[in-house]
This record gives sequence, structure tokens and C-alpha cells, in this order.
Amino acid sequence: MTLPVAGQFDFGAGKPPAPLLVVVGSDRQPRASIGGRARLDGNSDVLQLVPDAIASQQLNLSKQLAASRHMLKQHAPDLSRYECVLNLVTDPDQHPRTLEVLGKLLRGYRGRVINRPEAVLRSTRDQVAKRLAEINGLRVPRILRLRNPKPGAAPAAVARGGLAFPLIVRHAGTHTGKIVDLVGDGAQLDSACAAPGTYILIEYVDFRSEDGLYRKHRLWSFGGTSIFRHLIISDDWNVHVSERTRFMLARDDLIAEEARLLARPDGAFPPLVHAVFDAVKARLGLDFFGMDFAIGGDGRVILFEANATMNFFPLEPHLKFSYLGQIHGPAQQAFTGMLGFATTSAGEER
Repeated sequence: MTLPVAGQFDFGAGKPPAPLLVVVGSDRQPRASIGGRARLDGNSDVLQLVPDAIASQQLNLSKQLAASRHMLKQHAPDLSRYECVLNLVTDPDQHPRTLEVLGKLLRGYRGRVINRPEAVLRSTRDQVAKRLAEINGLRVPRILRLRNPKPGAAPAAVARGGLAFPLIVRHAGTHTGKIVDLVGDGAQLDSACAAPGTYILIEYVDFRSEDGLYRKHRLWSFGGTSIFRHLIISDDWNVHVSERTRFMLARDDLIAEEARLLARPDGAFPPLVHAVFDAVKARLGLDFFGMDFAIGGDGRVILFEANATMNFFPLEPHLKFSYLGQIHGPAQQAFTGMLGFATTSAGEER
């Protein structure tokens, strides 16, 4: 997510009240990018769904986190001028301290808070897997979280936990298809976990369809309203957005398959898929989030991940995928409703 660099708590001063406060931030120094803007990994990009007619101000918690804590002890900023606080700090592994600061800042605030920091902190991959287990129709691969495992510790933990190889190994707080390895035995696992860090071990589930291809669907929830984002199809199990141009672009049949699912804003899925997603919404406690999944041969949903950090933008610019543009209107309407603001068809706030 790329946003202007804002000063510590330099918001609202001398400005008229705005209905919406947007909170961004990072535990680490943001990466500089073109035009004096900062790259904030682990922050949601759904800010682009806020209509221009809704006035907003931004609070950036990225700088001098220790000073943030000190300032909160001395005098907390007055948030009563805002009707709603939109939290875009969405990765609990990357930014736990920022979320802690935001939680303290929100104490006593009586307005609407979208994606409370406490709920975000409960959305790590391992916690989500535990909370979504036993949902009817949902297969949740088992997950282990290991921090700085010593040689032999990772295979021993896998054995104790009853996980089966192969296992996907990834660093905590990584996204967009970034994995360390897919390992088939304990020796490979030890090698993959040799460097210091926190690792997430996920049981691999073969989700190939009958035609031998791998299909990854993404659904979003905005205030409980389901929005189908995309279906990406690949000949490789590690499916991510680049497969759209690498593999799907030359396959009109696969493009048509995705387009058919867009016949409904929430996706033209079998009833079981919608029932599973409704159950996930109820358990996660997040106001907005996305879920990546496959549909197995038995019709069950196979969970990949569910969190608020995954990308909603950009919509694919290639003309062959122009149909994806039709999701913007329903998504913005659902998002605006989630914020508690109604807009006219002309986009004017009312």
C-alpha cells in the first residue's frame, strides 16, 4: 500500500471535522518510493473504495513508535470529531506494536471502528486455522507456528502435532505467493527452517481439478456483504496474480470460466460455498477481509487463508480481463455501507 508520509499525530489540527479517520502504520520504517510516498506493507489497499464525497483525514502511526506510546500516556488525541475510524493496519505478524498503540488510542472512543486492532491481532494464519476448524463443508489444513527452531526441532514438532508431509513452509507475515519451500520430509524441513525467524508450516492439500489445473478463488466480505474478487487458474500449485497473464491470458475458456462466476456480485457459487463463507464471517470478527480458497472434488471448500491484508487492487488492466471492472461498483457500495455512510447514485454523501 502506498500512502503519503504523515507526521506523528499531525492530523485534525486547524481542519474542519471530517466524518472518517483513516489509520495506517508500520512497526518498521516505511520503504520510500517515487514521489516522496511511503510503501506500507501489511496495510490494506481498500482505501481506494472510499468514495471521494466522503471527507477523511489520515493518521500515520509509522514513525517513532516509542514516542507514540509516550504521547498516549501524556495526552491521547481527541477522536470524538470523527464518526468512524477505518483501520488499515491489517497484518498482525508485521505490525503488532502498531496495533497495540492503536488499541490504546481507541480506548473510550464511542464512534464506529472498522477492523478493531484486537480482532486484527487474532487473525494470524495459525489462529485463523483454529477458529475456522470444524465449519461444516470447510477443509482447514493444519498449521504449526515455530520461532527460531533449532536443528531437529521442526520435524519433532510436526510429529507431535500429527501433521503430514508435504508441508508448505513460509515466513510469518508474508503474502503474494512468497514461500520458503514445499518440503517432503524432515530433512528438507530442517533445511528450510535453518535461518532465524518465525515459520508457518501448512499441510499441503492437492487441490487440482479434474483437468489437472489449480483454481484459487477469492471472496471478500465488506460489513458482511460478500463480493467475488477473482478466480485465478494455473498449471502450478502456488497460484498467485501473475498467473493471470502468464497462464490464463492465452486460454479463452479459462477467462470465460471466471467471467461466468461474476454473474452475481457475490459469485455464482454453489450454495455450500456461500454457507461456508457466511460461517467464516461469523467466526473471524473482522469487518472486512478476503478469503482465498479452492473447491475440492467432493464440493468442500479448501481454505488457503482468510485475513484483511490481501490485495483488492489493482483490477487487471488487460482488455481481456476488463470484465473485472464490474466488481468495483458493488464493492464500493458494500464498503460505504460498512462505514455507515450512505451515498446517492451520483456519489454524493447524504
